[in-house]
Amino acid sequence: MRGSPKNVTGVTLIELMVTVTVLAILVALAIPSFVDFRERVAVRGAGDQLVSFFANAKLEALKRDRPITVNIRKSGTNMCIGATTVAAGCDCFAKTAAAACDVGQFPTSSDASDQAEWRGITMVGQPTLGPTDDDDVGLATIDPKRGYLTDGMDVGGATIQSSAGHFRLRLYVDRWSRPYLCAPTDSPRILSDYTTRTCAP
Repeated sequence: MRGSPKNVTGVTLIELMVTVTVLAILVALAIPSFVDFRERVAVRGAGDQLVSFFANAKLEALKRDRPITVNIRKSGTNMCIGATTVAAGCDCFAKTAAAACDVGQFPTSSDASDQAEWRGITMVGQPTLGPTDDDDVGLATIDPKRGYLTDGMDVGGATIQSSAGHFRLRLYVDRWSRPYLCAPTDSPRILSDYTTRTCAP
């Protein structure tokens, strides 16, 4: 007596190719969204870091009862922010004892060229914090008694952008040394939560 044929189940080559093609199309559609998402997260994170740093420097001025000078520096595509009790400011790129940012600095790496903590974020133009807007240093001092900037003309900040340049945020520090973020009107794309918080470039 002949045995009955067994039911053979499996995936044909055509079914496998269709599945792989559909997956490839889905991945191709998802990659731009993922890259866009990473850019948005990175620029928001860097903006929050700048606001937090300046707010902490203000608290340090009040706590120590000493003026604290905050400076934002740019060198090529690199940038850093530092705070010190020295009136002339500090060089957050130098990382030497003579130019030390004794209150704090970001990035915290001892290598001045290490920008990994910024996650690909760069500065656009010159920092405008302080008396001059045509150099690579933005500098302002916080008065410990009132919490204001010691010189009301030192208002300003810096504009940062994502790695591909799609998103920009501007840190602005007002006369009362309050830091906040806004989306520059020249930003190629505006972050969804900043549509009502735009500002001049």
